[in-house]
Amino acid sequence: MSEQVPALVMRSVENARVHVDDGELDRAIKMMSSTDALCSRVAAPPTVHGLALRVLADAYVRKAERASERGEKGGGDVASGESGGGEGVASGESGGGEGEDAGEEIDYLARAKGALNKGIEVCKVHEGRAGMPSFMAADLAGRMGDLYAALGEIFREEKNYKDALRSLRMGLRKFETLGAKEFVGATHNRVAFCYMDKEEWKDALLELQEAERISSGVEAESAILSTTLAYRGKCHAKLDDVKAARVAYEGALKYAMASGNEGVVREAENFLAETQDQSAIDDSAFL
Repeated sequence: MSEQVPALVMRSVENARVHVDDGELDRAIKMMSSTDALCSRVAAPPTVHGLALRVLADAYVRKAERASERGEKGGGDVASGESGGGEGVASGESGGGEGEDAGEEIDYLARAKGALNKGIEVCKVHEGRAGMPSFMAADLAGRMGDLYAALGEIFREEKNYKDALRSLRMGLRKFETLGAKEFVGATHNRVAFCYMDKEEWKDALLELQEAERISSGVEAESAILSTTLAYRGKCHAKLDDVKAARVAYEGALKYAMASGNEGVVREAENFLAETQDQSAIDDSAFL
């Protein structure tokens, strides 16, 4: 049975992702909660178990978003940074399932953080073990990086910036261990966005400088740098440096058009149009 677990989990994960995409969140939660329990019972590979918990967390985050849209408490008031997650998640019984919101109010973000923290702890047990093949160590680093980054995003949404930055930087270190420049660059963008949320524009610019340096020349260069340069443009605009902001947005527009990032295309085009009168180009040169 244990030899079949990874394949069973991957099939369950794919089905749960479909349910999340289709908005069938209770089904996804029930499926991933059962998968979590199975992984705990048979000591499944940590990367596989961690993936299941990541998808479970995604479903809980979507439940929180849905509750917030309805004006319910389900989004959670957990800005204090308590990782929580409830005794069920911490003990391996991830809870949830059909109709779980019919009773008392549930803090879905706390459950999401609990699932992510459990995934991190599952992976930590195996980290640095002697004799681990290099490919397994790399997979483990990648899974932990993803779990930390997802946790950081939840903390940022809660405006718990201290824990957000700590988690995102932990994710950065894992991605650096993995040697995945795309993930490192994208995570620097996330750190920068956290500083932007705090209106610490100069700190954000330092992170964006690293994102550009690391992401230049990688396969996903256009997708990553479209965001990097759009963020840089916003930072310069907030610092009243319109000339630098225009240069950044011009670069963002180029990369966004190459990667199909329509949101950045619109943002860049709007900014450049609004600040056309401050363009560094001398229009008379074309007369």
